[in-house]
Amino acid sequence: MGFQTGDDGGPRWYIDFRRNYSRNDFDRTHTFVQSYVYELPFGQNKRWLNSGLGSKLIGGWKANGILTLMTGTPLTITASGAGLNTPNNTQTADQVAPVQILSGINTIANGGSEWFSRSSFANPVGARFGSSGRNIFNGPGFFNLDASLFKIFSIKERFKLEVRGEAFAVTNTPQFSNPGTTLGNADFGFVTGAGGARSMQLGLKLDF
Repeated sequence: MGFQTGDDGGPRWYIDFRRNYSRNDFDRTHTFVQSYVYELPFGQNKRWLNSGLGSKLIGGWKANGILTLMTGTPLTITASGAGLNTPNNTQTADQVAPVQILSGINTIANGGSEWFSRSSFANPVGARFGSSGRNIFNGPGFFNLDASLFKIFSIKERFKLEVRGEAFAVTNTPQFSNPGTTLGNADFGFVTGAGGARSMQLGLKLDF
């Protein structure tokens, strides 16, 4: 909880300063991070393929990775503050109905749907702040899995060769940006950006 925007920003409201106090912009309610290293059960002294050519080719490989799961960051629904005559203060929308999280992606014109119920908000009437507050619900969550498979080959007593294959965002799961939050804008309520494209690389490392 805090009063300022961002990690090192200023308040949204200088009038009625207490109105700023809410969840911080970077707050994620739940975060789970798991890292692991797993030695595959093949090769010498293992359960399967513990002798012969299969043991030499498949044995000794290890897998590791990092799994990250996070809930989304909070959203503030803003509106035009032209009627307020209060410079450096943020106008928020009136909340006129319960907010429904519909989890839609992309705009209706492009075959998508809204992330939240846009009809839950309206422009305030008169010279007053809107009824909705700061950071009242969350945007899309975050999922990412980075993983690698590697093995160390002993060439001679002095030389070892590590063969490694790595994949970032291995599941190719989209990491959606937050929807538009300014009432009246074309992208209001729509998620139009994403990241998290999978990338892969191979590497060799010689130790001596």
